[in-house]
Amino acid sequence: MDNLTHSLLALTLANAGLRRAGRGATVALLIGSNIPDIEIVTALTGGRVGYLAAHRGPTHGLLGLILGLATGAIVWLVLRARGRSESSASLVSLVGVATIGVVGHIAMDFATSYGTRILSPFRNTWYGVDWMPIVDIYLWVVLAACLVGGLARPAIRARLAIVALLLTGGDYALRAGAHAAALRQAVAIEARPGVAREAGSSVFRYLNSNPPAALPAALPTWFSPFRWRVIMRVPGGFEVREINLLSEGHDADAVAFPDESGAIVERAATAPLARVFLDFSRFPAAETMKHHDGDVTVHWYDLRFSERRTDMADGRHHTSPFAVWVRLSPTGAIKGQGLGPG
Repeated sequence: MDNLTHSLLALTLANAGLRRAGRGATVALLIGSNIPDIEIVTALTGGRVGYLAAHRGPTHGLLGLILGLATGAIVWLVLRARGRSESSASLVSLVGVATIGVVGHIAMDFATSYGTRILSPFRNTWYGVDWMPIVDIYLWVVLAACLVGGLARPAIRARLAIVALLLTGGDYALRAGAHAAALRQAVAIEARPGVAREAGSSVFRYLNSNPPAALPAALPTWFSPFRWRVIMRVPGGFEVREINLLSEGHDADAVAFPDESGAIVERAATAPLARVFLDFSRFPAAETMKHHDGDVTVHWYDLRFSERRTDMADGRHHTSPFAVWVRLSPTGAIKGQGLGPG
């Protein structure tokens, strides 16, 4: 989830009663709800590649919980330095609410199609469920509206916060049920003649190709909880389409992605940038393109963000804004690499 949602939920939890722990509790909760994303500092030294390698890694596992404990302790020390009062929260309370913020952050990230490496650094396997998009505008509206209402009418602030939490829970429940229905449709679509059928999975796990991500998969889209992106295996690659649970049938305008293999793809996969991308990408589809000078470029597309394109100068009709490319010489030397569709 995005940091605005994490922050809105933290303030809602504070209004629902956690601020009663005492002065400093809301600050500890707000920081704890965002502290797992401190991994962004890796971009200062490693750029986008460094951040991608660290994203939703150790800070979203045991280290995140340690950071929560540290957050509570630091807020307590700041309160002491400024002069504690009877209204100040205790060390135990501050550590507790900060940890609640961290756990809430990890749980919300777990529910997205990114998932999280919850066992990192001991194990880099990704786990998650495909219930929520990365940004849920409905959560923004519900949480923000109830917070503003609480500012306008402090007497009912706690009740509005509870209403917001109930509506948030309802949103998650709706999306969980819709995901199960979308996954059933995905399995039914994949069962048609000529398509290999695999069991759908409500909880996903993957680590590059060992183990690979289970298919078919149904991923949430940005705006409607009833429209889902379905990814499935077909001979020679993948197929991506959208389905609408409120209408009969499914979107026939599917996009086919090749998934090539072989010595060239394996060689390109040893490039440092490719290794980072393949560790992060859940559904990488490989495509090779030969050049007039004998070079070969291997493209990998993360199908979670795949799209149909008609303006590619090299004739490609499918790509993804989240992709990586590696260019090899005829001898197999790596001549270039980069993020993006290339």
